[in-house]
Amino acid sequence: MGAKKKHIRSCVFQTMRRVFPNISDGTGAVPSLNRLNGQINNNHKIIKIVKIAPKKQMPLNSLLRLIASLAQCCLVVLLATWQLQGLAQTGQPTGNQRDHISVRAWFDDATNGLGHEQVSAMTWTPYVGPLRNGYTASTTWIKLKIDPLAHEAWRGADRQTRMILRIQPGHLDEIALFDPRYPDQPPQVAGDQHSWLLSKYRSFNQNLVIAAPSEAIEVLLRLRTQTHHGIHVEALHWDDAIASDRQQQLIMGAVITFLIMVLAWAVFAWFEKRERVIGAFVIHQLISVLFAMSLLGFFRVYLSDWLTATVISNTTSALFAITTTAVLWFHWHFLREFKPPVLGMRCLQLLTMATPLTLLLMLAGFMTQALQIIAFMCTLYPVLLLLLVCLADKPAPSDAPRLSRLRLIVIYSTMCLILASATLPALGWLPSPPWAMYSAIGYGVVSAAMLFSALRLRSMLAMTERRNQKNDLVLAEKLLVVEQDKRREQDRFMTMLTHELTNALATAHLAIGSLAAGSAMRARGYRALESMRDIIRRCSQSGAFEDNKSAPELAAVNVPALLLELCDQMSARDQILLKTDADMTDCHTDRKLLTIILGNLLDNALKYRATASAIEVTAGPQSRGSLGGLLFSVSNLPGDTGRPDAEQVFKKYWRGPSATRHAGSGLGLYLSLLIANHLGGDLRYQPEDSNVRFELWLPI
Repeated sequence: MGAKKKHIRSCVFQTMRRVFPNISDGTGAVPSLNRLNGQINNNHKIIKIVKIAPKKQMPLNSLLRLIASLAQCCLVVLLATWQLQGLAQTGQPTGNQRDHISVRAWFDDATNGLGHEQVSAMTWTPYVGPLRNGYTASTTWIKLKIDPLAHEAWRGADRQTRMILRIQPGHLDEIALFDPRYPDQPPQVAGDQHSWLLSKYRSFNQNLVIAAPSEAIEVLLRLRTQTHHGIHVEALHWDDAIASDRQQQLIMGAVITFLIMVLAWAVFAWFEKRERVIGAFVIHQLISVLFAMSLLGFFRVYLSDWLTATVISNTTSALFAITTTAVLWFHWHFLREFKPPVLGMRCLQLLTMATPLTLLLMLAGFMTQALQIIAFMCTLYPVLLLLLVCLADKPAPSDAPRLSRLRLIVIYSTMCLILASATLPALGWLPSPPWAMYSAIGYGVVSAAMLFSALRLRSMLAMTERRNQKNDLVLAEKLLVVEQDKRREQDRFMTMLTHELTNALATAHLAIGSLAAGSAMRARGYRALESMRDIIRRCSQSGAFEDNKSAPELAAVNVPALLLELCDQMSARDQILLKTDADMTDCHTDRKLLTIILGNLLDNALKYRATASAIEVTAGPQSRGSLGGLLFSVSNLPGDTGRPDAEQVFKKYWRGPSATRHAGSGLGLYLSLLIANHLGGDLRYQPEDSNVRFELWLPI
C-alpha cells in the first residue's frame, strides 16, 4: 500500500515539476502561492508608465498672453506719459490751478419758467467742486464768479482774449450761458441736443467760449436735461484748455485701448473654447466699450457727420439700459458654476429681464424716470452679486477646480464700492466727490481688468484640469494594456496548467484504480481527483465568461427532464424534493450553461445543508413585466457552517470562515452569477427564516 501511495505522489510531482521547474526534489510538496506568484512575476514584462509632460502651449494661447501683456504695458505707458506731459508745461500751474472760477453757487427752479433776471434775485446755495442735483425735472441754474487774476502765477502772464468754459460730463442736453456783459445778445448754448460741428471750440467736453474778462465777473448757466443733473464747470484760458484736453484725450485713449484689448482677448478665447461664459463676456465687453465711447464723447466727435445730435444723445441714454442688461446677463452665467442660492439667482434673473423694460419708458418719453430706475438697479445689483458670492456652496472634492471664494469676494466688493460711488451721489443719497464724475468709466475699467484676470485664471484652471484628465486617460489606457497583457499571460498559464494537471490526474486515476475495489483509500482518492477536476473546470469556465469568450448556444430545453437528470446524478438523491409545474413550457436557453448553474446550486445545498436534512428544488413560470420567464429555487436547512454572508456570497474566491472544512474553490456561485447574467437572467440569494434559498430567473 505504501509503495502505491509513493508512486501516485511521484506521478503528480513530476507533472508539477514540468510546470514549475524551480521546485526542489524531495518531499514532493506543492509549491506555495508566494513562490508561484514570484515565478509568474519574473515572467512578466515590466512596463514603466511615465506621466505625460505638459504639451507646449498652442500659438493661439501664446498670442492671447501677448495681447494681455501688451494691454497692461500700453496702459502703464500712456498713464506715465500723461503724468510727464502734465509736469512738462514749462512751469505753468497744473490741474485745477488753471481754473479761474473762484465762487460757485446753484439754484433749483422747480417751475422751469424763471428767466435769468428773475433768478439773479433769488437765494443761491454755494458749492465746491462738481454739482450733482440728481434726477429731477427742474431747471438747474449755476452762478459762476470768474476772476482772471485769481491765481498769483497768472498775474504776470500774457493776457489772452478768449476763455473756455469747460463743462463735464458731455452727456447733458442743453447748457445756456448768460453773460451780463452782453445783455442784448441771445444766450450761447451747448449740449447733446446741439450739433458738435457748430461748437466754437471742439473737444470731447461741452464748451462755451467767452471773451476773457479784465476783472472779476459773474455769469449764469442754465442746465436743462433729462439725464442726471451732474455738472462740473472750469474757466480756462484757450491754451490751458488745449493742454488739458490733450491730457484728457490721452487718458480716454488709454481707457478705450484697454477695454478693446480685453475685448480682443475675450473674442480669441471664445473662438478657441466656445464656452457660454466667455461668449457672455464678449457681449458684455463689446457693449461696455460702446457705452464708454458714447459717454466719453467719441460718438459726438466721430459720428456727427452722419447722425443728428438727438440720435446720438438718445443712443447714449439707451446704452445705459443695454449695458446694465449685458452686465447682469454675464454675471448670471458666470456665477452659476459656483452654485449660489437659487432664490438669489432668480432675483438676478428678474433684474436682468426687468432692465430692458426701461427702454420702453425711454421710447414713451419718460427718459428721466427710466434713467433713475437704472441708477437704482445699478446700486442694488452689486450688493446682490456680493451676497450670492458669499452664500455660494463650498466646492466638493469631486468638483472641477474653480476660483476661490476669497478672490470672488475681493472682486465683487471692489466693483460694489466703485459703482456705489457713482450711483449714490447720482441719486442724491451721498455728497459728490470730485472724482465721482467719471466713476462709471472707472467702474468699467476696473471691472474689465478684474473680470479679465478672473476669466484668464479660470481658463488656466480649466486647461490644467483638461491636461490632467488627458494624462489620466492615457495612464488608464496604458494600465489597460498592462492588464490585458497580464490577463493573456495568465490565460496561457492556466491553459498550460490545466493541460498538465489533467494529464497528471489521468495518471493518478489509473494508479488509484489499481487499489483494491471498495477500499476506503480508493474512494478517497477518487473524491480528491474529482475535486481537483472540478476546481480546474471552474477556473477555466470563469476565465472564459469574464472575457466574454463563450457565446450561448440557445435551444429549447425541457426543464423538468433536465432537473430530474441532475437530481439523479447526486449522491443523496432520496433527500432531494423536486417540484415542477406540469404545464411548464420549454425554456429557450443554453442547456450546458443552465446545467452548470443548477449543478452548482445543488452541490452547494448538499454540501452545506444540515445533516440528513432534505433539499427542496422547485421550478415554475414567472413573468417580469412584459417578459416571460422561469424561476428556479433551491433551498436547504443551514448546517454547521452557518448561513452565507449576503454581501460576500457571490464574490470571487470567497468562502465562509466555517466552510474550509469542505472541499471547494469559492468559484461556484461567482461562476453561476456570471452565467446567469450571460443568459439574460439573474441569480439572487433570498434567505428565509429557517432555510438558505437561492433563486435563478431566466427568460423563456
